[in-house]
Amino acid sequence: MKVLIDSLKKKDETALKKVMTMYKNQILNYLNVMLGDRELAEELTQDTFVKVYFKAGSLRTENLKAWIFKIATNLARSEFRKRKIKTLLSLSDINASHVAYEPAVGNDIILEQMLSLLPDKYRVPLVMKELNNFSFEEMADILKKPVGTVKSLVFRGRQKIKHQFALQDGGTYG
Repeated sequence: MKVLIDSLKKKDETALKKVMTMYKNQILNYLNVMLGDRELAEELTQDTFVKVYFKAGSLRTENLKAWIFKIATNLARSEFRKRKIKTLLSLSDINASHVAYEPAVGNDIILEQMLSLLPDKYRVPLVMKELNNFSFEEMADILKKPVGTVKSLVFRGRQKIKHQFALQDGGTYG
């Protein structure tokens, strides 16, 4: 990985292509779930790799994946601010094409739908944790928040998802 990072820092286009091959689908799926807009996700995925290419010289970590996701997250946040996106999708607008992976059971699709409806501050950490398997430390680095805050956001986001599941099932939340 160090050789790849060094090549990327030297603006080696072959290294960029390799990095894109490694992470493009992950970033696209991540942004698609975050934004609920496939076309916008594709645009921001391209923007992410343009930034990777031009900012590689400033890369100060060996965790390339976390660094790339940080760039994608920042682009998504900028888009949220720019468009003041509050509610991204209604449940009726969501279909299986929005999921980042093939779900094992129907509840996974519902979980993806619920994630897409969460406010940005909970959705970002939950998507990172549940769909991209980041550690709390990696998430804290990407989100520029203390580990305890990230854990709290994930916990609260999970609670909101549980509440949504209870509403979906007609049950009560408690």
